[in-house]
Amino acid sequence: MLEPVHDNDPGFIVAWHSKHQHQAGKLKDKVMTWGQAHSEAEKMAQEHPENTYWAEHIPQDYNPH
Repeated sequence: MLEPVHDNDPGFIVAWHSKHQHQAGKLKDKVMTWGQAHSEAEKMAQEHPENTYWAEHIPQDYNPH
């Protein structure tokens, strides 16, 4: 079961993808709380409606072994 996310939970960034150009990215240079990242994503969506933005956890390095 997933735990709920709270506004003050740390370790989030803003990620995005374009709606028409098949591009995506993560803004890894600015780590924030979930509430800050969510607000930033909403602000960026208004400024750049051609993209979709959301808050997500900082990517973890994958080490299969």
